[in-house]
Amino acid sequence: MQTTEENIKSGLNNTGVFLESIIFRSLHGHSMIKATREEPYSGFTSEGFEGTIDVFAVIRVQTDTLIVLCIECKKADPNQKHWVFDRRSTETNESFPFEYLEATANKINYDKNIFFPSLGYEGKMYFDQAIETFEFNEVSGSLSRNQIERPYFALLKANEAISSFIDEKKERIFELMEISNGSRTNLLFIPLVVTTANLSVAEYKENDISRQNGTIPIDKINLIPKQWIHYEFPLPYKLVTRYNREKVGLAKRPSFIVNSESFPDFIDLLIADCGRYILPEE
Repeated sequence: MQTTEENIKSGLNNTGVFLESIIFRSLHGHSMIKATREEPYSGFTSEGFEGTIDVFAVIRVQTDTLIVLCIECKKADPNQKHWVFDRRSTETNESFPFEYLEATANKINYDKNIFFPSLGYEGKMYFDQAIETFEFNEVSGSLSRNQIERPYFALLKANEAISSFIDEKKERIFELMEISNGSRTNLLFIPLVVTTANLSVAEYKENDISRQNGTIPIDKINLIPKQWIHYEFPLPYKLVTRYNREKVGLAKRPSFIVNSESFPDFIDLLIADCGRYILPEE
């Protein structure tokens, strides 16, 4: 029988605190990054919201450009470690744009063509455009009862924090980076969820779907493993940014879900892409 102290230690392993700690540590030691843990955020639009984000990180990728990351860490239940994503790959609409605050115009530039070739996104047509997540049992493959809640609420927290730092707490970014005058600094905002879950995309042809019962023969479904997923998170009205006062912001915000083992590679490739490809003015 375990002692009380051993039970407490086992209980700590069931939380996400150690995942949060190692994600923070991997950023904190990077020469281009400033990071904090349990950073508070708040905002008020149609209704108030507040909380803390697990890891808040700001990356200097160019002299006048920063990436702002709000990272929620999600340790998957050991028995529910498969997150499977459905995409809107058959829709004709382009991917929703990233929120890039252009310093010279002092507004969000929704027309900025931002893509990440090293991450596998060489243009708008290459983004995953995931729109739904399903969580499955590790052993049996059965659908989790709370299969939507865990991924959704992790994404919600990351996006709450991003909305706060765009509309309410932009000065905190400059404070962290020790920038006295942030009016000349461009900002790219990206919400992230880092999880121990295995990630995959469901690929199928709509012609194989039965109209009678809404199913597909299982041999017609392919599960494609992914290290990270581009996800279009549907923003509740309270999180739609109002930075551009003449125009309401996005209905969906590009976000990323990253497997924890792939997180260091994701960050290195993100930094490389932002430095070389996308953010210099055309």
